[in-house]
Amino acid sequence: MTVARPDQSTPLVLATNDLNSPTSVIAQRYKSRWQIELFFKWIEQHLNLKTFLGRSENAVKIQILSAMITYALLLIHSAASRFKGRLWMLLAELRPNLFMRPQTQAIMKRRRQEQQQEFARIQPRLFS
Repeated sequence: MTVARPDQSTPLVLATNDLNSPTSVIAQRYKSRWQIELFFKWIEQHLNLKTFLGRSENAVKIQILSAMITYALLLIHSAASRFKGRLWMLLAELRPNLFMRPQTQAIMKRRRQEQQQEFARIQPRLFS
C-alpha cells in the first residue's frame, strides 16, 4: 500500500494485511502508532527504562505504568509551575532532588555525629 506524503517527494510504502480498510485509515493508524513509539522512546531515554527489572508480564506492566505515571507527574508539574522548557530539561532539574530530603538528611547527620561522640566518650583509650 502506498501513501503520498505532501512534505516528501517519495511516497511512503506501508505493509499491512488489512486489505479491507481504506488507505487513509491505515495511514492514520501508522501515524498514531508512530506517536506511541516516540512516547516510549522518550520514556526509555529520559526515565531510564532501558531494561525491565522483572521478566513476568506483571513486572513489565508495573514498570511501564510507573514510567507513565512519572511522565504524567512531570506534565502536571510543568503545567503547575508554568515551566516553558522541554520536559527533559525539567526532568534534568528535578532528578538530583527527587530523593533528597534536606531536613531528613540533616537530622541523620546530627544523629551520626551524636553517636560518634557518645562512642568516643564511652570507649576506653586504647593507646594511652
